[in-house]
Amino acid sequence: MTGHEFMLKLNREVTDDEIEALYEAGCADAGIETGPLGTVMDFTRTAPSLAEALVSAVRDVEKVPGLRAVGVACDNMVTLAQIADRAGVSREAVRLWATGQRRQGGFPPPAVITPAGEKIWDWQWVSGWLRDHSPATQSVRVYTLSSRTRTLCAADRVLAARAALEAESEETREELESLLQDA
Repeated sequence: MTGHEFMLKLNREVTDDEIEALYEAGCADAGIETGPLGTVMDFTRTAPSLAEALVSAVRDVEKVPGLRAVGVACDNMVTLAQIADRAGVSREAVRLWATGQRRQGGFPPPAVITPAGEKIWDWQWVSGWLRDHSPATQSVRVYTLSSRTRTLCAADRVLAARAALEAESEETREELESLLQDA
């Protein structure tokens, strides 16, 4: 079995009593942090696969009444500097792509703009654009998400879908749950 590192986002801050309950529920392999992005649990979980580690961690967290895993921290959010580093080009080249001044345009818009004005992109969108716009003269690099990142992002989307379903009426929830069963 392998140790898998990941962070689960929780629905709220936890109390001291809940920290103890999480430990007893099987989360002794996690640390808890609360900050500007909410409360997260940083896991190092041993399991045959990352997906199994994620599922078991979510189930253990949710043994504590009132606590829910609502997302997974993914490492696919990148700045211009990180895009440049991953693509093997200068930051200025990436800035020119982002402003439409170089290559055929269509560079993905930022996924997030922070209150301070920093722009952050989703690497999945950027890597697709790079794959489609890579000049033949440039050494070809593989612009794909790692298996780990794909698993983390898929788990994040599943938890978001689950939260969306929980917000619906019972009738609508039952109808929409059939979509998940077809997957």
